[in-house]
Amino acid sequence: MKTRLMNMIKIINPNTNEVVVLDKVKKEGWEGLTFPGGKIEENESLMAAAIREAKEETDLDIKNLKFVGFITWLGEEFKDVGLLYQTTDFSGKLVAENREGNLSWVDYEKFKKMDGMSLSMDKILKIYEGEYSEIFWDVRTDEISYIK
Repeated sequence: MKTRLMNMIKIINPNTNEVVVLDKVKKEGWEGLTFPGGKIEENESLMAAAIREAKEETDLDIKNLKFVGFITWLGEEFKDVGLLYQTTDFSGKLVAENREGNLSWVDYEKFKKMDGMSLSMDKILKIYEGEYSEIFWDVRTDEISYIK
């Protein structure tokens, strides 16, 4: 079984409580509203990967990331581990779209109630809200474990 590492970054504007939202259209199973992020390359540190992915997807330069938790998806042939970060420290101007989809600033409270979120986003938000620090999802059986 192959283990793949990935990240997701909640970029928050502290003045407006808006977050960067990506309406992803590119990847099967990840379509819909989500936060920026992506795969961690083989010879890359976890934090460097998050900073790189944020720049590639949003054109924002981020720093002072805070690790908030992780989610694991267990499938027949894979184990994907998503490391979740957030930051209020960024510079630059958000691009309107990229190869993954459209990007925008959305009020965080509004975002949590929006239709069209990506498959795991409702679970991932439980980590960003501080309700859990880890979620383990066996997608083969659809069993989910939430860890404080």
